[in-house]
Amino acid sequence: MNKLCKEYIKEVKAMFPVKGTKERKYIKQLSEDIEDYCEEDNATTKEELYENYGNPVDVVVEYFSATSVSYVIKRLKISKYIKSLIAVLIAVILVLSTIYGVSKWEWHETIMDEEVAIVEEVIS
Repeated sequence: MNKLCKEYIKEVKAMFPVKGTKERKYIKQLSEDIEDYCEEDNATTKEELYENYGNPVDVVVEYFSATSVSYVIKRLKISKYIKSLIAVLIAVILVLSTIYGVSKWEWHETIMDEEVAIVEEVIS
């Protein structure tokens, strides 16, 4: 696959708001079709790919227009919940690591403040 085809497929992938199993299969099939087209017709510019397959935005719009609205809404909601969960987990980990760091720092400070007294006794 030449660089031009890879760039076009990368642009199409970037336009998908969510990438589930169905979307990955569609992208895989599309990339195989584009690869075959590039090999057979020796495409040299992106404009040739745009003329044959459409703008990357149009490709994604066409895919989602062929799927049901409820599926798209469901995928977007799931994506939103997953992103929220990840944000909460990151916040919790950040708070816990900060608390751990502060407690270790306080422990270190108390150890440093304690004076070790060494008493030497001289036996005469």
